[in-house]
Amino acid sequence: MRYVPLLMLSFILGCGGKPATKDFVPISEIEPSLVKVAEKALPTVKFESARKIKVNGEDVFEMRGKMPNGKIREVEVSAAGKVVEVE
Repeated sequence: MRYVPLLMLSFILGCGGKPATKDFVPISEIEPSLVKVAEKALPTVKFESARKIKVNGEDVFEMRGKMPNGKIREVEVSAAGKVVEVE
């Protein structure tokens, strides 16, 4: 019985991570206008995949691709077509 509070605490702390997101899908499954926003933000990147995530309660598409030198880059574009973050 003395371990119950410790177990409860570890359960509560373990639930604080990012919510699970879907796996990446081919870029062809993303709205073309959103892909164009990503291409404008990172013009030298060839985008290959994307996934839908939530950022501050808003639907955002995280698009991933490679630069000509092979470096992987990501850009997050909101469903409204605004760049949220470039990595």
